[in-house]
Amino acid sequence: MPEGYEQLLDRALEQIPKTVFESARFQIPEAEVVMVGSRTIIRNFKAIATAVNREPEHFMKYLLRELGAAGGTQGVQAIFQGKFSNAIVDERIRRYVEEFVLCRECKKPDTKLERRERVYILRCEACGARTSVRGI
Repeated sequence: MPEGYEQLLDRALEQIPKTVFESARFQIPEAEVVMVGSRTIIRNFKAIATAVNREPEHFMKYLLRELGAAGGTQGVQAIFQGKFSNAIVDERIRRYVEEFVLCRECKKPDTKLERRERVYILRCEACGARTSVRGI
């Protein structure tokens, strides 16, 4: 026997991830930037990568390219050659989130970054949208 509209609607709502209904605002953690000599250290690098739900390697590669610096990770922190202010680092992190984390359609951070051959696809778990993003 065919299901009624209400039953189909209930079944569809059960399949939507619970994070879609959360109304808490997405907050990007502020970078803890320390300058030691001619190096800049982001002390909470891994925490920021975890908060934006991205691989630390991808996030680091983006920051290295955007800051035009050499560097690497050491434990939970990232080390860059050169002096960069807190404002510059926070701006680059914000740009990363806008380009590689937030959905273009619904503006929610519930996305996954998938690599298909040479193309990165941003797949939203909230609305189902798929968007290609540039490689780093």
